[in-house]
Amino acid sequence: MTPDNQLNLRSQHPDFQSFLDINESESARLRTSYKCHLDLKYGEAPLQSLDVFPSEVPDSPILIFIHGGYWRALDKSSYSFVAEPFIKNNITTCVINYRLIPAVNMEGLIHDVLACVRWIQEKAHHYNGDARRILLCGHSAGGHLALMTCLMDKAIRPDILSVCSLSGIFNLAPIRDSYLNEVLQLSKKDVESYSISDKDLADLECPVLLTVGSGETDFFIEQSRALHAKAGKSSVEFYEYPELNHYQIVHKLGQAGNPISDYLLAKI
Repeated sequence: MTPDNQLNLRSQHPDFQSFLDINESESARLRTSYKCHLDLKYGEAPLQSLDVFPSEVPDSPILIFIHGGYWRALDKSSYSFVAEPFIKNNITTCVINYRLIPAVNMEGLIHDVLACVRWIQEKAHHYNGDARRILLCGHSAGGHLALMTCLMDKAIRPDILSVCSLSGIFNLAPIRDSYLNEVLQLSKKDVESYSISDKDLADLECPVLLTVGSGETDFFIEQSRALHAKAGKSSVEFYEYPELNHYQIVHKLGQAGNPISDYLLAKI
């Protein structure tokens, strides 16, 4: 079994609520400080929705952010804060939701993300976005989903400028072999089908940043290091952010002037 202390982040960081409170307060500030379109629907289920923070400039690049939560928890409303440096640089920013396990299985969840990306491309012009210039970004399980989206949908690959995965999970075998699988119910087929570590990374046609905090558990650090080693491509970069834990690293995405936001801004 995968040790619980590698995956149970709330027990690893007893002050976790303080980080989540920052997410909530900063996200509320963003929604009152910038123009936004909330709870737009790309499907009929309640969680098939997204929030859009439009650029004021027509035909702007689009950043799509996918939240984490081990595919079973959390919500887009806690991550509006990631939009600020991108709005300020004339990038339309979309923060998306998807149905969670166990309401759907992993296949259905991934199909939701793919459907949302297609919806964003179809509606891009309504929000001053350019459907052919997309930045994909996700945190934790969302980091897995960002890369999986690029790998599973050949049609959108030419439109992806870059993918950034913060503290991503790329090999699902340790997740299946952990307490998390009581809810996730990942099968052997799921592990084989949806582990990034089993995919041909030559299919990644755009620059990729794998980043993780040095204050995270060995599990998360090794997930990014191992995928970077497997990629063997100069276009797949790895950056270990000094001192940050799993909750802190995503805050950097919502701030200007650091290696994560600067990396993405340089790709537009």
